[in-house]
Amino acid sequence: GKGFAIGSAALVSLALFGAFVTRVSADMPEIEKLSVKGVNLLSPVVFAFLVFGAMVPYWFSALTMRSVGEAANAMVKEVARQWSEIEGLSESAGLDFKERQDWREAGKTLAKPDYQVCIEIATKASLREMIAPGVLVICTPILVGTFCGVQAVAGLLTGAIASSVQLAISMSNTGGAWDNAKKYTEKGELNGYFPFRDGKKLSDNWYLQAEMDGGHGEAALEQKQMTEDGQERRVNIKTWLGDLQKTDKARYDKIMAGEEPVESVDGRKCIYAGKKSQAHAGAVVGDTVG
Repeated sequence: GKGFAIGSAALVSLALFGAFVTRVSADMPEIEKLSVKGVNLLSPVVFAFLVFGAMVPYWFSALTMRSVGEAANAMVKEVARQWSEIEGLSESAGLDFKERQDWREAGKTLAKPDYQVCIEIATKASLREMIAPGVLVICTPILVGTFCGVQAVAGLLTGAIASSVQLAISMSNTGGAWDNAKKYTEKGELNGYFPFRDGKKLSDNWYLQAEMDGGHGEAALEQKQMTEDGQERRVNIKTWLGDLQKTDKARYDKIMAGEEPVESVDGRKCIYAGKKSQAHAGAVVGDTVG
């Protein structure tokens, strides 16, 4: 979908550039028409504004990314306020669907956040913060054409089209990579790759073991658990962590924060890197920004 959007935008930009050349050529002498003589890149004015135009998409992207950061910061502050002021919100906000069902069955009340304030922050920020980028893309060609002429605008648009396509492809691939990284982490495929650093030297084949079949993924971190009849069995790491969260919350928090290791099936000390871990949190932030 992103590729089609980028391709269609590039073709539309090219068509609009052609329309610009045709329109300005209509009022020019025959010998000076851009549709006849074309745009000369060796012209100092054209080349200078081509370079400037190539910078405009990066300027626009910088403004929008800064706006996202400011809006996210405002949202974080609001979430922190609600967590501190709404009683019970910090305990119930992080529950998944099944955990919420268990809470309701146990007769516990789920604290609800004030969604309206968060919606207002996002909506107002999306309108307010897009004023500067909008002014940039609308006023730049007008000002350049007014003070520097048609040739300068042609160079500006040429540079902007060329660099914006490259930038769009780069950002699309980057965003897709972050999204894949988040999904890969949520599946638990990173488990077994991160050694727990306790000051001891790692064995020479530590990473080779992680690369082998069964050395990574959720299966690599299956944990031992005693059954009701006293038998020992291995259970999925997510199941084990779910039970641990109920019986030893402090240890669970340390494991999720990477402060305590989880032993792999082959005896290596690893940092848990599945859903809700620090690795997953990093992937989520990267996916959001990307």
